[in-house]
Amino acid sequence: MPFSMSDVLARPVATPAILAAPREAYAAISLLLLQAGTWVSLAVCFQGSIDNDVAEGVVDGPAWQLSYLRHPPLSSWLSGLASTTGPARYLVLYAIALSFACGAFAIAAGFIARLEGRAAGLVVLMAGFASPYASYWPIKFNHNIGVMPFWAMTIWAAWYAFESGALGVWALFGAIVGLGLWAKYAILHLVIPLGLLFLAVPEWRRKAVTPGPWIAGATCLAIVAPQLIDVLHKGATTFQWAVHPTDSSGLERARWMGEFVLGCALANAPLALIAWAACGRTRLLAAIRSMFAFKTRGRLDLFLHSAAFGPILVIVLAAPFGIHLFYHWATALSVSFACWWGRAAGRAGLRDLSRRAWILYGAWAALSAFGYVGLREIAPLQAPLDTSAYAEMDGPALAELAKDYWAAHENGPISYIVSYGGKIGFQAAGSIVFDLPYRVRALKDGLSMNAPWIDIADLRRRGALVVVGNDPTAKRSLDGVDVEVSAIAAFPRPVMRGAKAPPTLYFGVIAPGT
Repeated sequence: MPFSMSDVLARPVATPAILAAPREAYAAISLLLLQAGTWVSLAVCFQGSIDNDVAEGVVDGPAWQLSYLRHPPLSSWLSGLASTTGPARYLVLYAIALSFACGAFAIAAGFIARLEGRAAGLVVLMAGFASPYASYWPIKFNHNIGVMPFWAMTIWAAWYAFESGALGVWALFGAIVGLGLWAKYAILHLVIPLGLLFLAVPEWRRKAVTPGPWIAGATCLAIVAPQLIDVLHKGATTFQWAVHPTDSSGLERARWMGEFVLGCALANAPLALIAWAACGRTRLLAAIRSMFAFKTRGRLDLFLHSAAFGPILVIVLAAPFGIHLFYHWATALSVSFACWWGRAAGRAGLRDLSRRAWILYGAWAALSAFGYVGLREIAPLQAPLDTSAYAEMDGPALAELAKDYWAAHENGPISYIVSYGGKIGFQAAGSIVFDLPYRVRALKDGLSMNAPWIDIADLRRRGALVVVGNDPTAKRSLDGVDVEVSAIAAFPRPVMRGAKAPPTLYFGVIAPGT
């Protein structure tokens, strides 16, 4: 049947549909708890160390700054907070990460359930949980995971703002986007296609002259203002990092575009499999055709097309300008994809999930879990093939190595770590910071601009452990002033089992009172 917005708007909205029926509610809650609990447990038991990128946030987070050198602060705050919880630090970190990722798909499921029915909402939940972005990927807790629940809430709020025009909903829409900007600026390229669609649909475009969109913009600006002011005060380095072009050839940029589109297609594969099992091939294909056909598509179809595919176009079009595209930018988009497949299930007339759908979901979930454990313990082949520089560090072993080295040369705990050698040295420093049982402050490349909250004079008085990821014979400095690094020693960097042999890591000492 053709889509009718009057049918949607006539449905009761006081209570989300997924909460209105005990059977579906129990199923959704059980899936959520099982998914998050399983993957937190697997990560605690088998991951063994924080990811290299997480190590960077750990360094900055405990400083509780409004902005940092590269990214907005939310994910750094949370990973830094986890690092302060002692023996529970891994459990806390992974629990935060899985809560963000699984919570995002739960929000998306509630949105679709409200519009398309409880069965379609469960398809969203199952499809989202079948994706890597709700299982092993959140273990690498970063800014992409941090933005996921805000994007899910943005989809929900934007739809009702566009449809109802209610000022309160517009304010909520702006508030969610503003909060999302504290997680990652990428929420803007997710929202841009929705804004363009809003202006393109006549029924919505008429609302552009009402106070709603302006209230949304003002609310968003007010929420992000403290960070924005701080970023500008520090020289806008965070903005510069977000849009900095790379020195690359046209062929490389074309390759990035192709790889990103392929990554998005692969990210949809498990979601499509769940929708197919729930609806059947014939009904699902007919529903998808109706979502695109001019005579049968509705505003909700256009909205979800824009939410799912519009950001892909925005991201791909950035590549010709030298912006390096990474496949993990599809992380937040997985929420849009799940909503899209849920809508397709609703259009297919799905009312109850078949046993086949549950069996397929269970088999896929088991395969994902056992596959992860296998890669960790049975056949650890997860190291990147292109470089050994990013071999996964064994954080606890690295921290013990640093403690033993420092105890052999200086008295007392490590107060500061100064890293040199770009990412390798800084990520090693972050991993040490996370796994030491007390607070340590780290300074990248010996430059206070990288951590302006650090007192260089205090660092000189207390001394510092030096972590070097490249040439140990190069001259070292603190804010341009040469400093002597003594007792330089080389170590094979501890890595997780199965990772390639890494580059040599060097420790040194800036003596107290330097």
